[in-house]
Parts: sequence; C-alpha cells; structure tokens
Amino acid sequence: MKTSARLKASLAALTALALAWPALSAPAANAAPKKPAKPARATTVVVLTFDDGDASNVTAARMLQRHGMRGTFYVNSGTIGDEGKLTWRQLAALAKAGHEIGGHTVDHARLDELLPDEQRAQICDDRRALMKRGHRVTTFAYPFGAVDADAERTARQCGYNAARTTYGLRHWGCRTCPAAETLPPADRWELRAPSSVLDSTPVRHLKQQVLDAEKAGGGLVPIIFHLICDGCGQYSTTPERLQEFLGWLEKRRSRGTVVRTMDQVVRGKVRPLPEE
Repeated sequence: MKTSARLKASLAALTALALAWPALSAPAANAAPKKPAKPARATTVVVLTFDDGDASNVTAARMLQRHGMRGTFYVNSGTIGDEGKLTWRQLAALAKAGHEIGGHTVDHARLDELLPDEQRAQICDDRRALMKRGHRVTTFAYPFGAVDADAERTARQCGYNAARTTYGLRHWGCRTCPAAETLPPADRWELRAPSSVLDSTPVRHLKQQVLDAEKAGGGLVPIIFHLICDGCGQYSTTPERLQEFLGWLEKRRSRGTVVRTMDQVVRGKVRPLPEE
C-alpha cells in the first residue's frame, strides 16, 4: 500500500512538472519587449561644405548620399553654367536630394577689398538670384574667408542667418586654435572653421579635426572642400580620399558625431531680402 501511494505521488509530481515546462521555457505572453539601445546623443556636428560650385561637386554629392549624408554647397550665382561649373539644373537636383544651397557672392569677390555698396551688390544680388530659382538660401560663405565689419553687417542685412569664414578652428596650421565652434555659434556671422582642404591634406588630418572636437566635448566642425578630382589644383582632394573620410565619419555616429547641413545647425526661417 505504501509503495503504491509513493508511486502515485511521484507520477502526480512528474505530470505537474510536464504541464509547467512550457511556461518555464517560453517568455511570458505579456512580457514587455526589450527596447533597442538608444544611439549616442549627438555632441559633435560636422558640416561638409563645398565652395565655388565646381562641376565635380556632383560627384561629391552622390558620395555623401551613399553614406546617408547631406552637404552644404556654397555657389557663386554669376558663374553657374560656366565651363567647369555646376549648371542650374544640377543645382536644382542637389537641392531636391536634400543638400543645402548657400550663397558665396555673385562672382567670388574678395569682400574686404570692396566698398559697402559693392559688398551689398555681391552678397544681396547673389542671394536674390538663387532664391529666384526657388532655393532656400539661409547661410553664406565669405570667399577666401575675407571678412570685415562691413561685410559681416551686410551679410546680416541681406537676410542670411549665418556666414562662415575659413579660419579660427584647430588644424595642421593652427595647433592652439579651438577644436570646434560652439553650439550655438558664438558669432553666427563670423562662424569659425578650419582652413580649407588642400591637395596635400592627408585623410588623417581630416579625421584628427573630428577627433579633436570629440575630445574637447563636441561642438561644430565645418570642413571646407572645393574641387573633388585627382591632380586638378591646390584646392582639391581626390574622390578616393573623400570616400575614405566619409566611410570613417559614418562610423562615428555611434559615438555621437553626426553630419548636418549648415542650415540644419543654425536653423531659423528664410528671412526676406532687402528692397532693391
């Protein structure tokens, strides 16, 4: 009798364990799904700018797009369509793809050598010509980085939300300069940047500019390109170098480094042009 009772008890325990097994091995039906890890908060913002409207900038734009990036293209309205320059159709295609179109004077004038009225014509007429073509034109780049108090005032009066120079941040020629522009910028109409990329600039220098900003706690790093071609001038870089840099830069997203257009960084509405 005792053996039979113990046998029945054992069988009952095994049955209960078997019935409980699915619940032990499978996740509960009402368990909350695991949330994906949040990406690192953006602390370093890189703006890839391309000055002067060279036709090779189309190649650069396509390369950026393959990496999920968009650039800021500062063009001279008076040279659009000239030999070796972007056409109006190409400019429209860049804007449609999400790239920013910015002003750079009518014909690449050195503003600190002009009278205030001449500065106004170069800056305002340039923005007017681009806006008449339907472009959102909110930021400006001083040709040669040449700016004085009159040029800065004129850029503001012509309706720009910000204007970029070509100096003020750390690069291979200025080791003691700040690593990044502040966010928001300290002076939106004299926005600092490293020196322009040259044909002699190695990719490691471009990477170092970004790394220096990251180590300094973040901020804004505009990087200035011109021609994207092989052996075509002092202010150029090869497609291979640009590709290497973009591939490396894309991987910095997990560390809080992102690429934005200058308009996205500065923000603000499209301000009206002054009366002619």
